[in-house]
Amino acid sequence: MQKKVLGRGLDTLMPQKASTVISREFSYLPLNKIIPAKNQPRQEMGERELKELGQSIKEKGLIQPIVVRKVSGGFYEIVVGERRYHAAKSLGLKEIPTIIKEIDEQEAFILAIVENLQRKDLNPIEEAEAFKKLLEKFMFSLEDIAQFVGKDKTTVVNVLRLLKLPDNIKQALREGIVSRTQARTILTAERAQDQEKLFHQILKEGLSVREIEKQARLVSKRKKAIDPFVLEMEEKLQKILGTKVKIYNKRNNKGRIVIDYYNPKDLERITRRIK
Repeated sequence: MQKKVLGRGLDTLMPQKASTVISREFSYLPLNKIIPAKNQPRQEMGERELKELGQSIKEKGLIQPIVVRKVSGGFYEIVVGERRYHAAKSLGLKEIPTIIKEIDEQEAFILAIVENLQRKDLNPIEEAEAFKKLLEKFMFSLEDIAQFVGKDKTTVVNVLRLLKLPDNIKQALREGIVSRTQARTILTAERAQDQEKLFHQILKEGLSVREIEKQARLVSKRKKAIDPFVLEMEEKLQKILGTKVKIYNKRNNKGRIVIDYYNPKDLERITRRIK
């Protein structure tokens, strides 16, 4: 799938700040003609948060228009501003100031991700799921994602790795019960049962990141037996290839190397790097 958004740049997609928006750049659309996006990166929306936003809108009005794109049936799909839409709806408003952008589904999803990341609105799992969708649905490479979100490839890979956690730990990460740093440290224990054990220790004992790392080394059999040289080679390969690499050491100095890739384009990138 061609990513034509790459050639346009984010500046052409991002709405201007409220202070610089002039009247001809937005219009008022009926709320009953606006629908939430099916590809909205942000899934969690707290009732308290919406209530506070509704109160702010009631007192000060809507300072910034939402951004939509026209879809079939005469409706407009939200690209940016779904919280403002729901808050306005809860207040019984009939219309809302809106900027209409002529963009496709892919561009809309990109814009929503960037806007949410800039506002720090995505929890770590929502961020990881958004990156995964860019890789699998829109065939982005790790470099593409890093470019859009202003992170390096290693950071993007570490975010994606959070999706490998057991479901209950991912839910705790969504809810802020464990932090992003704690979750990444839990991942240093490779077996799911060891990750669960660490998670329950965190809940029960309030372990610090350093203590989690120590426990991870104790519960992971692989970490206890692995050659420090192999660990060093893993880290070097990960930096060179820009993805997760595991070296499994067997007897007689033999072993195997496992290199993760996320879609055909990423596999092609890694192959070129190896060549």
